[in-house]
Amino acid sequence: MNAFARLALLTLGLATFLSIGVSAEEPAQKEAAKGRSSNQLLMRDKLVQMNAVLEGLTMNDFAEIEEAAKTLRMISQATSWHINDPTPQYNRISKNFQEQTADLERHANEKNVEAATLDLVRMNITCTHCHQHMRDIAANGK
Repeated sequence: MNAFARLALLTLGLATFLSIGVSAEEPAQKEAAKGRSSNQLLMRDKLVQMNAVLEGLTMNDFAEIEEAAKTLRMISQATSWHINDPTPQYNRISKNFQEQTADLERHANEKNVEAATLDLVRMNITCTHCHQHMRDIAANGK
């Protein structure tokens, strides 16, 4: 098994693990959401949509993947105006994510499961980079 296949399987396994946790927690999350910021709610919605992409990939449901990609792009655009004084790095990461959602939408429309799977992996990596960047800012300031 090549390195790409291992990375893809690892990422899909992690996403599956996370999605199981999201599904099991939904009722509790709705109650907890009352105290969450709008960005936290948007991030939760992003996670739900990433799970929809994974489900679409596993079920060969390209319409679900395409719809989730559109929603992810809209959420990403909405999140950007919630960030006070975004850094140039945040702007780059956000733009990359939005481009990746457009790629995912196109690949779903083309019914290209391999490319869509790679898009999901790329999007997960971009999310991780963004969250680490935001944690660094919170810990160290700009």
